[in-house]
Parts: sequence; C-alpha cells; structure tokens
Amino acid sequence: MTMKIGIVAKRLGISIRTIHMYEREGLFVSQKNSAGTRDFTERDVEWLMEVRRMIKTSIGIAGIRHLLSLVPCWEVKGCRYDNRKGCSAIVDNDAPCWANKSNLRDAALQECRQCDVYELRFSVGQLRQRLHIRLKTAAEMAGFKND
Repeated sequence: MTMKIGIVAKRLGISIRTIHMYEREGLFVSQKNSAGTRDFTERDVEWLMEVRRMIKTSIGIAGIRHLLSLVPCWEVKGCRYDNRKGCSAIVDNDAPCWANKSNLRDAALQECRQCDVYELRFSVGQLRQRLHIRLKTAAEMAGFKND
C-alpha cells in the first residue's frame, strides 16, 4: 500500500516542500508511478522519520548525506577496486551513490530503491544513535572528572 506526499507530510508534521528538499538533497529516492506522482511506502515514511530525528538531534542535512556516503556500496555490490575509480555513481565522498543524480537516469534511480546499498540507509540512523550515546557518555565522564 502506498500513500501520497500530502499524507506523508501530514504524518510527519512537515511541508511537502521539505520532503521535496530531502529528495533533492539526496536523502532518499522517491518512488514514482507512471504519471510521475510520488508514492510513498511505510518504509519510506520510517526513513523520513529517522531523517527528522537526526535533524532534531543537531545533525544537519549535509551531515546526514555524509553519513550516508560512508555506506560502502562497492563492498555491498562486490565491485573490484579498479572498477570503483571509474564508477559513475561515486563522484564524491559527501553523498551516497544514489544522490549523484547527474550520473544516473530516472530509471536507474528507481533501481536504486531496490538496491541493498539503499536499504542500508537505516544503519546510518543506528550509527547516529550509537555515536550519540558514546558522545553523551564521554561528555558525562568529562564533567565527572571536573568535579
């Protein structure tokens, strides 16, 4: 079952323009039907909720994009090192492979939604939670030493 962007925006308490911005910034790949309308799955909504959580905990869009770029697509896909240098999807270290839209066709972007690398985006949220816990613990320990 899919839902339209207006319903998703209402569920998340954000504007449709914000969702469009997240897409433009490479934080997710939208699923488009034959008419070009965006359809969202429950999994898409879960990811957008995670994006909102990260933003609310002081990780900006550029930071999220950078964390997503750390997902080693070449390992997941089994690419050889020499092929990686010429890969059209990997053009910089600050964006995930699916965000390099200038090197991908719309059809390829839809394929990205099915890719194991794209599915690993949820690990980034878990990484953020682990880092936050470690940083909080380190900060608490630093405060404890000062007493």
